[in-house]
Amino acid sequence: MEEAAEPKEPNKIQTFVFFDLETTGLTAGNPRIVELSMIAVSRSHLLAIKDSATPKPSNANKEFSNSQANGDSVTSNSDVQRKNAIPKLPRVLHKYTRLYYPWKMMTAQVEAINGLNNYDLDGMPSFNEASAQALLLFLDLPKPVALVAHNGNRFDFPLLMAELTRVGCVDKFLDLQCVDTLPAIKDIDALIEREDIVEITKLAESFNIDDLDDHLLEEGFIPSKRWRSSECDEEKGKQGILSQSRLPESVSYIGQGNQHSLEVSAAPLMTPVKNHLSDQTHVPTTPSKLAALPPQPNTPEGLQPGVPGPSGFRAKVTKESSKVRRTLTYDNNGKRKLGRRVSYAQVNIYKRLFDTEYAAHRAESDSEALMTICGHYGSNFIEWADTFATSFSNFDPMWVKRKSFSTNPEG
Repeated sequence: MEEAAEPKEPNKIQTFVFFDLETTGLTAGNPRIVELSMIAVSRSHLLAIKDSATPKPSNANKEFSNSQANGDSVTSNSDVQRKNAIPKLPRVLHKYTRLYYPWKMMTAQVEAINGLNNYDLDGMPSFNEASAQALLLFLDLPKPVALVAHNGNRFDFPLLMAELTRVGCVDKFLDLQCVDTLPAIKDIDALIEREDIVEITKLAESFNIDDLDDHLLEEGFIPSKRWRSSECDEEKGKQGILSQSRLPESVSYIGQGNQHSLEVSAAPLMTPVKNHLSDQTHVPTTPSKLAALPPQPNTPEGLQPGVPGPSGFRAKVTKESSKVRRTLTYDNNGKRKLGRRVSYAQVNIYKRLFDTEYAAHRAESDSEALMTICGHYGSNFIEWADTFATSFSNFDPMWVKRKSFSTNPEG
């Protein structure tokens, strides 16, 4: 009898749908969708992406090898490989990409970003009820299904909700889950950093120099304090031997083996300074004090004595100088700066992880890149998604369809 398959946990996401939208503009202008792309992958295949990563040959590996040979301190080899490892996407993927005519003028700035314009999209249908039905058929995948988008909470999810609400089909999508990778990656990076600090701290606490072999210390692999102090004593001994020729005639140097001593005669010593003073026939007299101090300049009104400043007066601090000093240590919100700010734009995350770029602002390319990023984080991302996924029904439409105006003669 065949064993029954283990039931899937109902609260775990089974299908991740990475999607991206290209639009006519930003949130303030009530944008319309001009391109939509979705790439769906199962939970198990998303977990397997991290294992498929292979290190890409780069100059960073060569630099690490050279620096390691020279004894320089550089980033570990595993970190270099991880930065240049691009995971391979699974073979089993579901893809859906579609263009729409927005019925709204696209500016030249938008065309420069996503490469789309009204002329190229002319003749295509706009996002309508059939478009919503096509999305519903595509999302007929093992549940729960989660939409995954970068900065989706503020842009992609509300905009998709607005388009579905406009065509009256939003009720069929309320069982979807939503995952925003922007806060997810920030949280995971912070977690990894804390884990690294804890690991380094434990390693430092467990380190004991007395546990090392004596021959390692003798060969100089670990420059311990005892090794450095003995070296200093030996150097001082060499300097003492070299300086014996400068000793006075009444002092002799005796050396037997490693023991060194000084023998001093009973004749009194005369310092060179005293001998020099005793030979002088004329001793200069001490100059008399000044009868009166020279006249001092009058203190200008409004200035107080102090330094720094011209002629012993305190320099006047202007508002501009105080502002400059403030901007060096504080940001515009008055919060103290703790280091260089890291960008979490999707293109910058991809560049930072894999040391390469991709064709951004193309809906399908953005979706594939986002899947690659999340695959790199592996189980950390999936656990975060299971914990913080939000229901699609919780989002408000970015904009609401404007009601048409009509006159009623009977009104």
